[in-house]
Amino acid sequence: MIAIGLMSGTSLDGVDAALVAIENGKYRLLKYEILPYEAEFKARLMKNLSDETASLKEICSLNFELGYKFVAAIDKLLAGTQYRYSDIAFVASHGQTIWHNPKQTENLVPSTLQIGEPGVITYYTNIPAIANFRSMDIIAGGEGAPQVPMSEYLLFRSDTESIILQNIGGIGNLTYIPQRAKINEVIAFDTGPGNVMIDYYTNKYFFRPYDDGGKIAFSGKVIDEVFSELIKDPFIHRRPPKSTGREQYNQRFMESLAERFNFNRFNRRDIITTITEFTVYSIIYSYREFIGTSDRIIVAGGGSHNRYIISGMEAKLGKKVYRQEDLGFSSDAKEAMAFAILGYLTLANKPGNLTSVTGARESVVLGNITPGKDDEKWRLI
Repeated sequence: MIAIGLMSGTSLDGVDAALVAIENGKYRLLKYEILPYEAEFKARLMKNLSDETASLKEICSLNFELGYKFVAAIDKLLAGTQYRYSDIAFVASHGQTIWHNPKQTENLVPSTLQIGEPGVITYYTNIPAIANFRSMDIIAGGEGAPQVPMSEYLLFRSDTESIILQNIGGIGNLTYIPQRAKINEVIAFDTGPGNVMIDYYTNKYFFRPYDDGGKIAFSGKVIDEVFSELIKDPFIHRRPPKSTGREQYNQRFMESLAERFNFNRFNRRDIITTITEFTVYSIIYSYREFIGTSDRIIVAGGGSHNRYIISGMEAKLGKKVYRQEDLGFSSDAKEAMAFAILGYLTLANKPGNLTSVTGARESVVLGNITPGKDDEKWRLI
């Protein structure tokens, strides 16, 4: 079986697309591509991730626009391969999170919203599409995230060592798999900002989308008064299960920080160093407070390319930090591949959430299915 996983994350850099072969309970990455977002489209997405600037009509349009971008990402992924639409069993799409509110707040019930209309995918490709993976876990009382741990358990469980799998996308999140772990022994949660703040300030002060390799961070020094305030962040200290996103670490949050400390009086390079050091701190704090020791640490996501983050982790842990590539996997394809695996579980009518991770009352099958028009599997008569 050949499947496609799609991911649009908090970094807002584009659509990650993974072509995955699934056979006898084994999952193999065949190809990975990213379809970058244009600056104008990214800006509109960013605008609609804030309660103060969001527009209902723009969100409505973006929902369908993202669907068309997902189709374009599929086309880019299949280009140059032997595969056509008809060869793909299903597409599993995380979509783009617009708002994530897993806890009751005032008059708002626990809820989550991802856009990227799956019907657009199915209409243009006739491939069954699976989307809205977070909803059922929220309904079952869970956080709805993180969702990657199920795939990590299936791919990385070991009888000989305990493993921390650290993803550093826009948001950082970890999965801890103890040695010889049973499925209900996995621990996973969001650790705090990954690249989201680094990318924002790098774009603001250096007009670049990200700090390539951590070069800017290496050239500055930590601003103690800002760093001391950052590490008081309540989310970092909150016990898991927990999840977060741009509903917390958004443009308003970052501009408020810059205004409160008058960032204009600091060296711009020191600002990037300080923000990057905060990402390192949030990760290490999570290990020490909520996990303890582990035999191996494996990092994925865009932050795995930031040498300042990796070297900072190694210095504080006193051990080597591995990247997915060191083990024959792909750091960039990790989350898109995870959704291909979750989609397979959905079609097999198997649970995709881990209650020990999300705090849900029970294991549930995740996702909504949009069937292809000629697919006999979905016909009722």
